[in-house]
Order: sequence, then C-alpha cells, then structure tokens
Amino acid sequence: MVPAAAPARAQWEGRQARVVAWRLGYLTLALAPLALCLIDLDPGRGFWVNLSVAAGFVALSLLGLQFLLAARWPRATTPFGADVLLQFHRQVTVLIVVLALGHPTVLFVWDSRFLGLLDVVSAPMRAKLAVLSVVALLVLVATSIWRTTLRLSYPAWQTLHAGLALVVAGAALAHVIMIGYYVDQRWEQVLWIAYTAAFVWVGVYVRVVKPIGRYRRRFRVVAVTAEGGGSHGLELEPVTPAAARAFAPGQFAWIMVGRSPFALTYHPFSYASSAEHPERVRFVIRGIGPFTAGIGDVRAGADVYVDGPWGHFSPDRVDASAWVLIAGGVGITPMLSILLTRRDRGDHRPVWLFQAARDEESLVAQDLLAELAADPGVTVVPILSRPAATWTGERGRVDPDHLRRYLPADLGEVHAFVCGPPGMTDAACAAAQAAGIAPRAVHSERFSMV
Repeated sequence: MVPAAAPARAQWEGRQARVVAWRLGYLTLALAPLALCLIDLDPGRGFWVNLSVAAGFVALSLLGLQFLLAARWPRATTPFGADVLLQFHRQVTVLIVVLALGHPTVLFVWDSRFLGLLDVVSAPMRAKLAVLSVVALLVLVATSIWRTTLRLSYPAWQTLHAGLALVVAGAALAHVIMIGYYVDQRWEQVLWIAYTAAFVWVGVYVRVVKPIGRYRRRFRVVAVTAEGGGSHGLELEPVTPAAARAFAPGQFAWIMVGRSPFALTYHPFSYASSAEHPERVRFVIRGIGPFTAGIGDVRAGADVYVDGPWGHFSPDRVDASAWVLIAGGVGITPMLSILLTRRDRGDHRPVWLFQAARDEESLVAQDLLAELAADPGVTVVPILSRPAATWTGERGRVDPDHLRRYLPADLGEVHAFVCGPPGMTDAACAAAQAAGIAPRAVHSERFSMV
C-alpha cells in the first residue's frame, strides 16, 4: 500500500468499535418499549393480546429509528456507509410491515369481535388512527417498490415518501397515546415524550440544521463539459476553502444545483475526481431524468449544495496488490475517481478497467481514459454489447472469458470493484468470482440505491 493511502486504511479499520457501539444502541432503542409490556403485563388479558401489543410496540420503535437512518447523521452513518444503511432501511421496513400487520391480525384471530375496529365509520378514533397508519405504511411500501412502474419521478416519490412516513409515525403514536393503557405512569409518559421529542429533533436536524450547514459549505460551478454517452461533467470549487471536504475515491454525495439548500430532493452521484484534490471536485452525470437532463445547461457560477461524502465503495478500505474495475454505463464515475487518485498518489499498483456499454456512442469519458491508459500500469478494456460492424474490440456482456484474457493467473490479493445497473452488476460480480477473484474481494455499488 502506498503511504498516501495508509492513513485512510487505518481510518476505515478504526471504525469497527463504533459499528459495534451503534449496533448495541440501535437494539436497545428498538426493544426499549417492550419494557412497557413486561412491567405492565396483564396476564388476565391472555398471551395473544400481550403478543399483539409487543408486536405493535416494536413496530413503532423501529419506525422511529427509520427516521434516524434516513437522516444521514454523520456520527451514525459514517461507520457503516450511507449505502449500507439505506439497504438496512429497506430490510427493516419489511420487518415493520410484518409487525404492523401482525399486531391487529393476532387480535382478529384470537377474538373476531376485534374485527369491528375496522369499521372506520363507527370505530373509536384510536382504531381509526391505527387503520390510517397501516394503510399509509402499505402505500409507502408499494410506491417505493413500484416507483418506476407507477412512473413516479424521484422528486415526486421522495416528497410522497416523506409525507407518508410522517402520517404513519404520527398516527401510530397518537393511537398508543389514545389507548392510554401505557401512558398513565410518570416514567411511561417520560418515555413517550422522549420518543416524540426524538422524532421532532430528527425532523429539525434534516430540514433546518443540515441545510444551513450545506449553505455555509456550498460550492460553485466552475465548468460544465460534455463527456460522451449523453453525460456531462460538473466541475465545482468551494465558495470558501473551509468548505472543501476530504473524500475517498469511489465515494458519492447527494447534490442539489441552483436551488435553495432547503430543497426536499437531493440526488446521489459518485465523485469523478481525484481524492487528493478535494478543493476542486467533479461529478459526471448522465441526462436520463428531469433533474439530470438539465445538467448540460447549468451556468458557471451557479451554487451547488453538497451532502457528502458517503459510501464504503472504495479501494482505500482494502489492502490489495492490484484492482479490477468493472463499470457499466455511467458507473464509470467512481472508477475515474479511483484512477485519478491512484495517479496523483504515485500509486503504481496495476489496474484493469473493463468498461461495459451498448455501443461506442455510449462510452463515457473516453478522452480522460485514453490519457490515464498511457500509464503502463493501467489497462482499459471497452466491452460493447451492440457494437457497429467495424468494432474490433471486445463484444458482448462482461463474462469470465473477457476477464481471463487480460488478468494474470495469480489473483490472490487482487480486489474487484463493480459499479453499474443492478442486473449488470450482479452478472459482473459473478464473472469476477468465476475468473478467480475471491468472493470477499469483490465489492459492488448499484445505481438503484434510491
């Protein structure tokens, strides 16, 4: 490992203790409301009623913690990586749905008289709030899973997602308070007040504190360049030197161009510049949506608000003898950061870049890659799935044979980094392992993170 990368590796390794601490803290907060069930347990109500109550309490506490996961609080997010926590956020949502549906279902099976609570006309308000919370939760999950099918733009979906989450949490909390069984003791009141205050604080942090910080650390556009494949490079510099933030090659940030830092929607993009120069950062963005389609029209001098860096997709985390980089489409962007950082650090470890695209017109950043490939330690291999008849390079989709033709026989300490659309990424990871790279040494990042 080159000396410049050693401190970064030590920093990654030093986070393990914090990971353990945050996991224990999460479990404690998630299970804390169960104390209400255990302390105020009423055997006369029967096992099934108490089980239903326990499921409801855990669902509510997990729901509250979802707001913390989505807030991207640096102290809690950095040890894991925002991409990892986002995946965990999705997985926990499945558990919340199971518990939220299980909470009333157990009661309905145990005593069919509880089915009357579903009558939203005559049922008491506490029951109406419970129904509202569960229905809003199901709509939230459905619109997240089928966002593309429903043709919801990312900004529209994010606004809907945030609104529904507030309805789910607010209605569920009001449901508990109106039942009243678990809020008559002083310590119980303190517990629920603390949970409510935590919800409010997360909202204030996300919508007020963080935007103010982003405004103080805002960037300005220096240049916008065409990069091929329908992509544009957005080059930025901080308004004040203190705004420059160190990042690791391969990481990403959420950005907003030209609007208020209080805007609801930010968009995630990987850094495409050298981590050795955080005072001048660059993103390469393909125009495929309402926001990205206008990147080429951004004027120099426009303000850009950056929330980052985030992510664990970085060679700085590992001690490798060489790297295999596999990129699909605009997944080339973190690879550009990795290659540029390698150059600026004077790192001479060999690297092979396999760039997958449909045709020559879809290839991104070809001029920069040609410059980087002048280094004898860098091998760039474009692979086109639908090339023109005149194409003389590699054809098809990334497979083990493509990799074996260029990689050495001994891949013991070689690590692979794969970035692209989900299907391509899964296939490329499998190809890397089939070519001889150890599964533990294959790292990936998928475009469908949001």
